[in-house]
Amino acid sequence: MKKIFFILIFLIFPTLAFGACPKITSAPKIELYTSYGKLRYDFSQNNKEITKLAERQGIIEKGLFASGLSTINVNMDITLKTVGDIIGKYDFCVYPTAIKLSVYFSDPTIYISKQLIPNSCEYNVVLRHEQTHQQINKAALDYFLPLFDEAAKKIALSIKPINVKSLSEIDKASAELTEEYNKKFSPLLEFFKQELLKEQLKLDNQANYQHENILCR
Repeated sequence: MKKIFFILIFLIFPTLAFGACPKITSAPKIELYTSYGKLRYDFSQNNKEITKLAERQGIIEKGLFASGLSTINVNMDITLKTVGDIIGKYDFCVYPTAIKLSVYFSDPTIYISKQLIPNSCEYNVVLRHEQTHQQINKAALDYFLPLFDEAAKKIALSIKPINVKSLSEIDKASAELTEEYNKKFSPLLEFFKQELLKEQLKLDNQANYQHENILCR
């Protein structure tokens, strides 16, 4: 997984060429932030409603009757702190001195069907199954965080400063740099989502469903 992740980084390494700015002498500071979100439980929906919700999100096998579901949103935000150094009489070179990268979860939710009897065997099995999904989410994010940090350092070295002709253009240049960082990181975030789905499918498969059904016989 790690090897594939960094192969992907090198595939998105082409740099910007924005004029005759000298190479920056020090890499920007990387500030990495994360959050797992606040887990909430929803007991208001029945099996049919939960099944429809799962089908809309593409996380259920056809024909499977859902009495529980675990969902989460994966987010990424990038903020740059930039400066403009004077080069020559009028020109400026705009580059980041710090990059704030946030990769985080929002709205983690466990749905448990209101048709299940609380504290029954089936209820407890479904609850444990969905809680395990959320634990997988957390473990996957923990694994990827140092990879995102390393990726940020590599990407920071691949993006050139932007040459502008006046102070009035610095804000525009900063926005262009931020957009370029977002473009570089978007494939990495998508890769993380795909790997997260693969991990979840190790739990969501017919063999495991059959095993869980036997527990309450």
